[in-house]
Amino acid sequence: MMDGFEERQAIIGGAHAKVKHDSAARHVTGKAIFIDDIVAPPGTLEAVFVTSPHAHAKINSIDKTKALKIDGVHDVLIAEDIPGRNDIAPVFEDEPILAEKFAQYVGHPVALVAADNYDVAFHAAKEVIVEYQVLEPILSIAEALKSKEYTFPPQIIGRGDPEGAIAAARHKVSGEISCGGQDHFYLEGQIALAQPGEETDITVYSSTQHPTEVQHSVSKILGIPINDVTIEVRRMGGAFGGKESQASIIAAAAALAAVKTKCPVKIRLRRDHDMVITGKRHDFEFTYVVGVGDDGRIEGIEIVMAMRSGNVADLSPGVLARALCHGDNCYYLPNVRLSGFPCKTNTVSNTAFRGFGAPQGMLIIEVVIEHIARHLGQSVDAIRAANYYGTSDRNVTPYEQVVKDNIIVELTDRLAREVEYEDRKLEVKNFNSRHQTLKKGIA
Repeated sequence: MMDGFEERQAIIGGAHAKVKHDSAARHVTGKAIFIDDIVAPPGTLEAVFVTSPHAHAKINSIDKTKALKIDGVHDVLIAEDIPGRNDIAPVFEDEPILAEKFAQYVGHPVALVAADNYDVAFHAAKEVIVEYQVLEPILSIAEALKSKEYTFPPQIIGRGDPEGAIAAARHKVSGEISCGGQDHFYLEGQIALAQPGEETDITVYSSTQHPTEVQHSVSKILGIPINDVTIEVRRMGGAFGGKESQASIIAAAAALAAVKTKCPVKIRLRRDHDMVITGKRHDFEFTYVVGVGDDGRIEGIEIVMAMRSGNVADLSPGVLARALCHGDNCYYLPNVRLSGFPCKTNTVSNTAFRGFGAPQGMLIIEVVIEHIARHLGQSVDAIRAANYYGTSDRNVTPYEQVVKDNIIVELTDRLAREVEYEDRKLEVKNFNSRHQTLKKGIA
């Protein structure tokens, strides 16, 4: 027990302290203000994208005439209306907010309609006539690999002689597996409200995880100094990686429309438009070849990780690097080659998502571990234990990091003991033996 003085001197927000979340009451009562709840300034317009119906097409012409004649339409903007650089790339270059010569995926924005309200803008977007020359798309990871189409150079991590070790091993297993993508499905969709200020100043309310990146993107699109751009973020209704770089598309487009119309402009994507226009978790296709001893230890391994980067790189370099760096999970791989291929496809550019490549990397090595167990007729737990990183040796990763404070054996042994893991497995086995259909499992 602390006396009164000690209690007053306790660290605010210290471990175990009962600290109320800043927005908890407003969240549960519905009083929290998100961007769409902000009272719009007088004269605020709403904007809607015109998007490509083709996965790959040359843009021959864009006719705004019919759309501009609709009552309430203020402007129809295309790439050539951008005063700065049509590029919001977070890592490399040439990642436009509005397609210029080519549409690179179904849903690629090619124009932006600003109007008195959403309904007028939505209707007018359908009246923008775009003439396309449809081209052959690359839609699958396999096609991109075959054509060697990548958004940046492939990455390889390796050490030792994996081919020799696999050839010399008593056992060899190989296989392939894929994992799909995933939409972020945040409760609050992509949204931004841009308000012009004095001279070139502009304020953008953006639902983003990365205000600085959005600030830089708006600056580039408008061709103004970074310090002329203010980004406001009070809260987000979910993001999970989907509002790290992708929010720049929405914020920069709203800012462009605001500058061109000299009015505040809001862009809020409908759920279906959001899911088509913005990126997802990267889907991967894996192949592997592994050489193993009688004891279940991996002696040599080669893994190919081919991921769908999409039409541009976006944040794929970091995602692929992390997938490669998690390809060992907690296992020592003495002779290894991990090859990563960022496949360029005519699909929406994939982006950050919780885990940022780590779940994909860990998935493939766990598949390998389970395959070895089945091949040798041993338990998966035994194969895992045989391959864990060591403490004094077998403790260097393929990317040359020494593993310190390794408590994996202590941790798994204690967990198995405290949850009575072996007894639980036996109970599951006995239960399933009494039923025609397997109804229980354990992980």
